[in-house]
Amino acid sequence: MIVRRRLVLLVAAGLLAALIAAAAHFPARVAAAWFAPPAVKPWGIEGSIWSGRAAGLVLQGQELGALSWDASLLSALALQPAWDFGLRRPDGFAEGRIQVGLLGGRLGLEDFRAALELGTLPRMVVPEGTAGQARIELERLALRDGWPVEVVGWATVSELELPGVILALGPFEFRFEPQEGPPVGRITSLGGPLAVDGRIELPAPRQWRFSAELAPGEDPPRELIDGLKFVGEDLGDGRRRLELGSEPQ
Repeated sequence: MIVRRRLVLLVAAGLLAALIAAAAHFPARVAAAWFAPPAVKPWGIEGSIWSGRAAGLVLQGQELGALSWDASLLSALALQPAWDFGLRRPDGFAEGRIQVGLLGGRLGLEDFRAALELGTLPRMVVPEGTAGQARIELERLALRDGWPVEVVGWATVSELELPGVILALGPFEFRFEPQEGPPVGRITSLGGPLAVDGRIELPAPRQWRFSAELAPGEDPPRELIDGLKFVGEDLGDGRRRLELGSEPQ
């Protein structure tokens, strides 16, 4: 009985190794043709799904840049395949490690660094009319069913332009410290015409809460001072309390 059980395990391990070896050499060009969503259009593809590059990657008609990737086969054995990737474009870059949990619908991003111009990103990432310089460093980001369940890291945005706002704002810092439970981030201004001290919470899937104290900052224009009078709750001395959130699920 023991010999038979060992034989079954050896056969299963051999089959798994053969499948992984076959997948390791599966052409990335074929995988993109079969599995890439219609909104994603890579071109100039070389290599396999485990290690390769694309001369360009287009998302919703927006050119993102040249993409390279390299995976660890050992991570696939643990049913958590992971790829180191790099995205390069003339005005910025993004790099890190992405990990896919084959069980539980979990997607992870580690050691992520990026410097990007917001106005060049697809509309599914930022609203139309948004612009600004963003720098991002994430130690860890975990998504479950497409929603953040863990965020550790920071980002800064400068010269932020928003739809309907007549002047550029910032710089701002967004910081998520390690903690138990749902993600909670701090939002603070690092200068500029608008002073912000607030927080954002992601208490449950598809739910978010934002609260902040706003006030005139450094050399604020008259338009900003007057506009703040119509924002949120009056706290006195030109300060306002703004609270926003998603609808209860």
